[in-house]
Amino acid sequence: MGSLFNLDNPIWRFMGKLVDVFILTLLWAVCCIPIITIGPASTAVYYVTLKLVRDEESYTVRSFFKSFKENFKQGSVIGIIMTLLLVFFLYDIYAYFMMGTQISRILGIVFLGIFLLYLITLVYVYPLQAKFYNKIRFTLRNALFIGVKHIFRSLAMIIIAIAVIVGCLFFPPLILLSYGLIAFLQSYFLVVIFDKYIPKEDEANDDSVVAEAKRELEAQEAEEGEQVHIVMTQQHRSFQERCLHQENLKKKQKAQTRRIIKKKSKNKSKSEAVGENQLSFFCCNLRIKHYLNHCTGGLL
Repeated sequence: MGSLFNLDNPIWRFMGKLVDVFILTLLWAVCCIPIITIGPASTAVYYVTLKLVRDEESYTVRSFFKSFKENFKQGSVIGIIMTLLLVFFLYDIYAYFMMGTQISRILGIVFLGIFLLYLITLVYVYPLQAKFYNKIRFTLRNALFIGVKHIFRSLAMIIIAIAVIVGCLFFPPLILLSYGLIAFLQSYFLVVIFDKYIPKEDEANDDSVVAEAKRELEAQEAEEGEQVHIVMTQQHRSFQERCLHQENLKKKQKAQTRRIIKKKSKNKSKSEAVGENQLSFFCCNLRIKHYLNHCTGGLL
């Protein structure tokens, strides 16, 4: 009986993760209301679920909004691109099959193949944005490249998403867990895939990881090959920000020191000028007094 009420019991841990999935789905639905924020909201969901499957301790709501804020700009752009592409593909596929001609059916099948590549990219684009720091074009390209390279896992994750959506149609209460559940189940595949592209933290400190990431970025931009763009993870952003903050502080201190030295030099030059004026005035008075004494025969 004692083990039943233990919070480390697998049942309670499962229930805790189920509650986290519900909270994530609710936060995602609320943050997606403006439409343009679908990208950062989806990124934030995967940011938390990737931690959940690793059993990393984190506050669900706080972690969600932390990722939402950090990825707002790039996530919004990616979200808009992926949403527009989804509307484009669905409309074209529907239009081609509704025409009823043989050519239109062939075009429809071709677009279905391209749409499959889009779905593979969609599976990885938000997790990549959540886990890696990268340019938008590299994130989109890497999502497609990794998806094709791990095609079976990619198809399994697409099937998971379809199964949850179909389950919501037959069992409406499942909607309360819908997107969070999809991201959570897919994250079990994603952590296995991402581990292949993330350097082990216990084998390198922050400096070496940042340096390695920079070298990989330069090599990627130079070669433009098909290798995955190894990049800095979100957790190293804080290290970069600390370094940048320290550099800014040093620059401010140097600028302040220069201003103080410049001010002192100005004050010194002013005091020297005043001293020279006083000395010249004193000498002028002596000359006048000497002249008057000479003219009056020493009476003054």
